[in-house]
Amino acid sequence: MPNEQEVFGAPQVLITFKTKATTAIARSARGIVVMILKNEKTDTMGYYKINDVTDIPAEGLTEANVDSIKKCLLGTPLRVLVYTIPDDSVESPTVTQASVLKQIVNIKWNYICNPTGGAQDMEDLASWIKTMRNNKYKTFKAVVANQEADDKGVINFCTGNIKVLNPDYEDGVEEAEQYITYSAAQYTARIAGILAGLALDRSATYYQLDEVVSCEAYEDIDSLINDGQLLLFDEQDGNGVKIARACNSLTTFTTDVGKDFRYIKIVECIDMITDDIRDTFKTSYIGKYINDYDRKMNFVNAILIYFKGLKGNVLDNSPTAINTVDIDVEAQKDYATLHGDDPSTMTEQQIREYNTGTQVFLEGRITPVNAMEDLATNFRM
Repeated sequence: MPNEQEVFGAPQVLITFKTKATTAIARSARGIVVMILKNEKTDTMGYYKINDVTDIPAEGLTEANVDSIKKCLLGTPLRVLVYTIPDDSVESPTVTQASVLKQIVNIKWNYICNPTGGAQDMEDLASWIKTMRNNKYKTFKAVVANQEADDKGVINFCTGNIKVLNPDYEDGVEEAEQYITYSAAQYTARIAGILAGLALDRSATYYQLDEVVSCEAYEDIDSLINDGQLLLFDEQDGNGVKIARACNSLTTFTTDVGKDFRYIKIVECIDMITDDIRDTFKTSYIGKYINDYDRKMNFVNAILIYFKGLKGNVLDNSPTAINTVDIDVEAQKDYATLHGDDPSTMTEQQIREYNTGTQVFLEGRITPVNAMEDLATNFRM
């Protein structure tokens, strides 16, 4: 007779998945931003956990760095984890951006930016994100400036000459001081905050930045967006400066990574589902159950119910949409072969039930739903 933990364990996992599905939209709007800032006058690293503007310390941060944090908070992320490193006045520092990346590799966060970084910092950050996503299966994402990263986890923000009203401006002072002008790198803080604080039931496309008065203009913005650039633009329609298209830097597409992966909303959806399934497996399954077929199918069925709860806002609810998961039969065959057994002599059910030690092999397919972004209308008379 199974013990009580086994009897009640599967329903507990089911409840966890149901809760995650119910709260998916709310949770997706509460992402965490990691921000790296050159700030220290000595070879040290500082750390600040910022939930809102009241957590910003009165001393210790430069005025420009405080401004970057406030710009990020405008997007209402859950929190901002600020890591400060030596500024350019410190010669040959041992504490660098790489030092921060080592610190954060095993903690939970969503977006990273370095508004004080130079071109090499941006390149290194994009490279690190690629490694983390492709080799370590992390769901980290970075907002960098002017980097053709060609990766779904890297947002390449390229708009410069961003003018914002100077809050300290007074009449009679030179007109040049009426505005503060930001580079693309400096405004990665603002973009990261927007993306971390945006719910999955909408896209950042046409997100309005109320504080921006004007920005760099483009002759052919469509081509630049097609090249994987996230840009701001002003249509001069009275609605101010907006994000033109919420795209990441991905420009190379394959059968496995198609054009849908260029949309930040789609990648965010996939990353959230990946985290939910992985986190639930870690907390509710690892070490708690024997790895037999029945327990595997309990987990599969719990995921299917989780998918059902996501339909309509996160996953496509149309009759043709495919949102499913099951035992990976091909992986089961490979495992059996590696352990000296011949899958060709087995029935499919025997292959599905094959003892895979500690390994759980699943395969699935989902159809994320995007936001309305393009309109084609033909009127006939």
